[in-house]
Amino acid sequence: MASQVTPNTFLTHCAGPSSSSFETGATVTTIFFISGNPGLISYYHSFLSLLADQLKVSEGSKLGSSFQIYGCSLRGFELPEDEIQTSNDQNHKPNPKIYGLEDQIHFVHGKLHTLVTENSKTTLSQTRSADTTATVPPRQKVILIGHSVGAYIAMEILRRHRETSGSKSAEFDIIGGVMLFPTVMDIADSPSGRKLTTLLSFIPQLALIVGFFVRLLNFLLPNPALRSLIRFMMNSPPDHALDATFAFLKSPTGVQQALHMAADEMRTITTDKWTDDVWGAASTRPPITKLVFYFGRNDHWVAEKTRDEIIALRGQIEGKGPIMLVCEEGLPHAFCLKHNDVMARKVGGMIRDIVAGDEAR
Repeated sequence: MASQVTPNTFLTHCAGPSSSSFETGATVTTIFFISGNPGLISYYHSFLSLLADQLKVSEGSKLGSSFQIYGCSLRGFELPEDEIQTSNDQNHKPNPKIYGLEDQIHFVHGKLHTLVTENSKTTLSQTRSADTTATVPPRQKVILIGHSVGAYIAMEILRRHRETSGSKSAEFDIIGGVMLFPTVMDIADSPSGRKLTTLLSFIPQLALIVGFFVRLLNFLLPNPALRSLIRFMMNSPPDHALDATFAFLKSPTGVQQALHMAADEMRTITTDKWTDDVWGAASTRPPITKLVFYFGRNDHWVAEKTRDEIIALRGQIEGKGPIMLVCEEGLPHAFCLKHNDVMARKVGGMIRDIVAGDEAR
């Protein structure tokens, strides 16, 4: 598939320092990114671009892998190609449907399968050009990256994938997962989770009310004034973050979608739902997925107690199970606003380790 960067999609390709070209028919490792809430992929364009740069130039790396990096906006957060013009068009009628967390899991899972299917067709075609007897494409390899609630979605996709791994529908292996500031358990116990839960107990229709208020704000404020307000409230963010937030507030249902989904997260993300298989414990049946969890300190969406319990119960023991890391550099939960370069370097190293371990098997 050709590279493309739009308000709703990010897709690029990069070859590692020792890899061959994409035209040889060799299998390409897909890095499939799942955003947090609000689910606009444009918040992550800078991070994903810098990650691609990290994988192109990896000092000391001898990996032969080529990579495809893909991400898309979550359901209900999609933007028109021209956000401002369309949102100001009185004839534009937004999609009234609002999606919950389970809807998002189905949506993202479907996107992954569609992408892998297209890759398989392309790879088979390239392989046949070199070997006319080829009838089956090489098995695809995928690494999931999930940020915040995207980590929960990634774990659910991994669970459902393993449940069908013996069927013909499983055309790929998930060889790794990188979970950034993951909200995978007891999100309602986090500082922000407690505040939101309390607010929802007093105002059950919070998403609808705030969505109406934002539409009113859009009606009253001209675009330059709204951008100035965003810049002030976000303490002068980088241009990409300002543009993404502006588009988010101008979208017909984006704010309502974000709050509706957040409320669903409070109800759904509770106790550990996954078996050793999903957590990547070395005692489980192959293929074993190598997982890396990167937690923050004083993360307002992950309680310190919850983080420590996850590390104690699921952390790596004697080289077995997922790697659990805790940030010692003070990076915030919303790293995609101002800390993309740091996270791209960190995640690039995690991906190289995952691929190196897979190639060594």
